[in-house]
Amino acid sequence: MPTIKHLYIDEDKTLKEVMGIMEKEHNFIATARMYKIRLKKWGYSKNVSVKSEEIEPLLRLLDEAEHKRDARTSSGEVQLATGRVVGLDRLAAHLRRKAQRQHQSLAVDTRLAPSHAATSLARYRRGGAGSPSPTSLAINSPDMYRISEIVFADVHAYVCGRILEPKGLQLVQRSDYDMTSPVFSMVHAASEFLRQGRLDEALVLLRVAPARLRNVIVYEPPNILHCLFMVIVHLLSTSGSEQLVSSIKALLAYAAATADENSRHWSPQYPVRRILRSLADLSASKDFALRDMTVHAWRCLLRSHDLTLGSPHCAQTFPNWLDLGESAGFDVLPSGLLEKMHWGVYRKRVAELGEGDMQSWSQLFYLAELERQKVKARGTPTHRLQRCLEMALRGIEGAEPGQGLVAKYNCQRSLADIYNDQGRRDLSESFLRAAIDTAAARHGRNDERVLQMLFELENRLAGWGEGDDKLAEPRERSAGIIVALNNEPSG
Repeated sequence: MPTIKHLYIDEDKTLKEVMGIMEKEHNFIATARMYKIRLKKWGYSKNVSVKSEEIEPLLRLLDEAEHKRDARTSSGEVQLATGRVVGLDRLAAHLRRKAQRQHQSLAVDTRLAPSHAATSLARYRRGGAGSPSPTSLAINSPDMYRISEIVFADVHAYVCGRILEPKGLQLVQRSDYDMTSPVFSMVHAASEFLRQGRLDEALVLLRVAPARLRNVIVYEPPNILHCLFMVIVHLLSTSGSEQLVSSIKALLAYAAATADENSRHWSPQYPVRRILRSLADLSASKDFALRDMTVHAWRCLLRSHDLTLGSPHCAQTFPNWLDLGESAGFDVLPSGLLEKMHWGVYRKRVAELGEGDMQSWSQLFYLAELERQKVKARGTPTHRLQRCLEMALRGIEGAEPGQGLVAKYNCQRSLADIYNDQGRRDLSESFLRAAIDTAAARHGRNDERVLQMLFELENRLAGWGEGDDKLAEPRERSAGIIVALNNEPSG
């Protein structure tokens, strides 16, 4: 989208010229109709477009700015809500014509409207060549009862819009994962600490949340909406989260402000920017259940991905569905459909590639995670889960060095829990320590995932009646990680 927007809006090229450049330089081919539909969805237009009900408020705003000598208008240009930058002389002419056509519907004296328009608009003319960047003066008074529908529409528009990018709906690459992973780990660890009553540790992690979220918003990886929805749903679904409601609201306001700062790349109508602003508005209202609305938006996102990708490529969204289940609860998932579809995918991969292939054991790991969520939600027996985890772990251990480390420590940790429930203390401790070492190798010794498991090990050892000599090591490592997190930039 940034490439197309730059050519069409910033460089003012014709649609035909844009299509030629995209085909020649980016090997991207689409019909003119496809371009027009997507440009409309994105809110980019070369036409001056102002709603009738916005005319008089905009005139008053310009009039007040002139009286106050507002520096915002000194550039002589305005960025409309469509993303189009126009000179104030052209905007003045457009508003004058529109005011004359629509003056009877304006909430002002019809005898005064034309003269007021002429007086206000005559004062504004194009500025010099050294003018600063234009500022958006678009008037927007959203109906709060329609915000959720706007969010759903923007989610779908964003997913569909990525198709018009040369890269399309690409898979999340390692660099993208490295950008969003710190946010995922921060939220999961903070939620776990809240459940355990460790409010101080949860606040330490939330202190670094703004800086990590800012990186995601500025970089805009393909899974940006998935990441943002996870933050909201996971935190608001955690027992004890009522202690952090004000922090969560402040975090959303910060994210929306960061998106607004990114206006050089995102127009006011850009879906991610509108979604963040809508969520921030909802979080400030006591009349809306932000968590439930975000769950629905997240499901809309995943369904849109599935529909866009089609079968069998939609299998790649399985991990994202699992993230939704882990954050919002197993019951929000189409679990029967997911289980049937992905066991079929697994069997096909085993038949074609063998059990030891990465595609096979990674699929088995995801199926084990689906089973783990089911066991947690329904209290079903763990023998099937244990078998899946052990099989997946055998496949991972036969992989190339450094491959599958995230799946590996998750398998090790889940098996440690199962062995603990079975009363097999030695195995439980051994697998939990192995999970800690694997997570440290993948994410670093001072990662919050390591801290999470160190606290778990400490609690388990204490519950088994171990003395201070054995508890000293995990406590010392935990204290070092907390110091490192406190030293991390907060925003």
